[in-house]
Amino acid sequence: MTKDNNLLGKFELTGIPPAPRGVPQIEVTFDIDANGILNVSAVDKSTGKENKITITNDKGKE
Repeated sequence: MTKDNNLLGKFELTGIPPAPRGVPQIEVTFDIDANGILNVSAVDKSTGKENKITITNDKGKE
């Protein structure tokens, strides 16, 4: 259930020009390595603007 979800991190991809729904093309990549490190990146294919975040497993879980 959603009550059991944990927020791992967040980021924004800003500077995307206004466009009709469905026109922006955002490529999102999720990659998790053998150590459990999650890398997430997003690129706006029309502007090349990119943002990324790395989430490590260094926080203890309750």
